Amino acid sequence: MGKSIQEEFPRRNWHSNQQVAVTNIMFTNHWIKGRIGLALDPYKITMQQYNALRLLRAAHPEGLVAGVIRSGLLDRTSDVSRLVDRMVKLGYVERRAIKEDGRVKKIFLTLRGLELLGQIRSVDKFTKEDLPKRLTDQEAQTLSALLDKVRT
Repeated sequence: MGKSIQEEFPRRNWHSNQQVAVTNIMFTNHWIKGRIGLALDPYKITMQQYNALRLLRAAHPEGLVAGVIRSGLLDRTSDVSRLVDRMVKLGYVERRAIKEDGRVKKIFLTLRGLELLGQIRSVDKFTKEDLPKRLTDQEAQTLSALLDKVRT
């Protein structure tokens, strides 16, 4: 078992349990992002690119418009146009005009993008194998419900 947040920051003057919880959420967020980032490093893609590629895989082969990708991203402040531009250059996605309205472009996953997602097993391993060793299903449900409560 890992250290508690108070053990991680022993010199901190904690004013309330709520302050401890918020600090713990932020610390854990960075820890998870770091683990996923390390898993993605060998593939030279960011977490945002990975997230967008997974959204496109779920919609494959129909593709998605940029607005739908934006709404599905975990970080909704991302510039989807630039994100897609970088993935087009890497050959993971392509833009195509739709027949009904040539001004509207859809983004489609390429074969190379599908192959990349097939290779990235380390992120899936972290979320599907490593985390379940740390939390039971009931604990995960409770944690999720508490995090939802914080945002409402």
